[in-house]
Amino acid sequence: MKIRLYKWSFMAAVACAVLFVLAPVSAFAHAYVVSSDPAANVILDTSPAEFVIDFNEPLEEGFHEIAIIGPNGDNVADGKAEIDPNKPSRLSVAMQPDLPEGLYTAKWNVVSGDGHAISGTIPFQIGKEASNSNLPIHPSTDGGNSFPDWSLVLVRWLFYGGTAGYLGAVVFHAWLLPRRYNTWSERLRRRSRTVWLTGFIASTTSVLLSLPQQTASDAGGGWREAFAPVLWRQTLAYTTFGEIWKIQLLLLGGWLLWTLFLLRASRMTRPRLFPLGGAMVLSLGLLLTKAFIGHAATAEAQGIAVTADFLHLASALIWLGGVGALAYLLPVTTQHAAASRDHPSVSPENHLYWRAIRRFSILAFFMVAILLGTGVYNSLLHVPTLYSLTHTAYGRILLGKIALTLICLLLGGLSFLRGRRAEKSLNAGVWYEFGTGLVVLILAAVLANLPTAATTPGPAKLTERLDDGTKVTIYVTPNVVGTNLFQVYVHGPDGNLRNDVEQVTLELTSKEMDMGKTEIIFPGDSPPEARELMTMGGRWNVHVHILTKSLDRYDYDTELTVGNP
Repeated sequence: MKIRLYKWSFMAAVACAVLFVLAPVSAFAHAYVVSSDPAANVILDTSPAEFVIDFNEPLEEGFHEIAIIGPNGDNVADGKAEIDPNKPSRLSVAMQPDLPEGLYTAKWNVVSGDGHAISGTIPFQIGKEASNSNLPIHPSTDGGNSFPDWSLVLVRWLFYGGTAGYLGAVVFHAWLLPRRYNTWSERLRRRSRTVWLTGFIASTTSVLLSLPQQTASDAGGGWREAFAPVLWRQTLAYTTFGEIWKIQLLLLGGWLLWTLFLLRASRMTRPRLFPLGGAMVLSLGLLLTKAFIGHAATAEAQGIAVTADFLHLASALIWLGGVGALAYLLPVTTQHAAASRDHPSVSPENHLYWRAIRRFSILAFFMVAILLGTGVYNSLLHVPTLYSLTHTAYGRILLGKIALTLICLLLGGLSFLRGRRAEKSLNAGVWYEFGTGLVVLILAAVLANLPTAATTPGPAKLTERLDDGTKVTIYVTPNVVGTNLFQVYVHGPDGNLRNDVEQVTLELTSKEMDMGKTEIIFPGDSPPEARELMTMGGRWNVHVHILTKSLDRYDYDTELTVGNP
């Protein structure tokens, strides 16, 4: 038994190591504006024929709009906004001809690839002598950085909590409680059936409510608009969420039938592995669909990201559900075993109870290993820097989730030690661990509805050591769309600033789309700093060219990830 445990432990450790060394490319999740025509704050001589916005990723077909608000407050857009079929990241709308001079504001809203609605404004001006002009005005984007609405959190938490309870009861009867104990008390039967039924109802309610809730979010309205049939049709026909929701509905139908089969199989005796296995497969299948409509779905390595997201959530729910089963189902089982005359020599305190605890320890080991490995991967994917971890809502809530998870691990570790010594029953400690886990699920539901921290990497420091020992350091502050301060320092092998630098040139080109070149020149006899406007977020290639007074040249390329304000 020990050799087998060591073998599986080694395999789990290798799997976690693979996840640790994977270097995921950051997923920006929510879409953001790359460029617009007219551009923000541009002053035009004549009225434009249309307004065009390019985003960093393809948009969902439903719930997109551009309204052009003129000086008198009227919408001067001519018709509905349309997504370019040849370039699904481009949204445009025609404008009325011969518009009068004045300040105009384009108000837009779209649904990004991860299913979240975002909106913003882009100002521009017609005529240099326009009255009451307040340019420049900063364009704005509401990407959902505020705390998500309570309904978003509640609907997702219902699914997490219901699925955890359901899976926990399945795992309890399939693995934690030894199969040779076939005693099936009325209390255990009633509690098990209650957990399965309650878990299924909570998860089903969440899935059914997610359609009107998502519709309300995409349409930019409240729950009153959420039940409009015409908006439902738009969600189901033109969004990725709608496609996944239809699959979820089919899975719910199968899960319902199998749950009824499971409840029937558990009327008189403990259910066998076949109904338990089918129930687990269907519930995990429904859980998998959630990964296709979240942040992982927009990652560059989508397959790996979706798999990691699913494994992370599945391992967490199985672990937490198992803890709940130990707290709610196991005491009933051992009480019945103590009262049974069929096994008068069996002490539940020293055999059945602690055997179930030890079995759970093995299960928890693997679940926690998967949880930690995929958690590291997801963190690297969505939180690229320490700055973004501490300066964004996503990062701070993630820290809270990590802290509570560590508390759960600490409580679980104490239970594990008591299980090895077969001391006094766990009782309150298991309930504390389960309650803390439910709070962790609330934070997980919040994170699922927030933009990731990848869009706010913070001030950048790009360091390169050249072949001759020269060290080049480039600072970019605040490293967001807009005006940034660039500073370049060239140190020699001795660590001192080199005074023989004639000129340093930075050439910036976007790696997201063709934006041309932005050139920044630092003369050697001037302070090594300059201010430059960054027109879009995302990844930029920085070609560095250094020329010394003795005409020596140094050239290399590095990458800069620009955030969004």
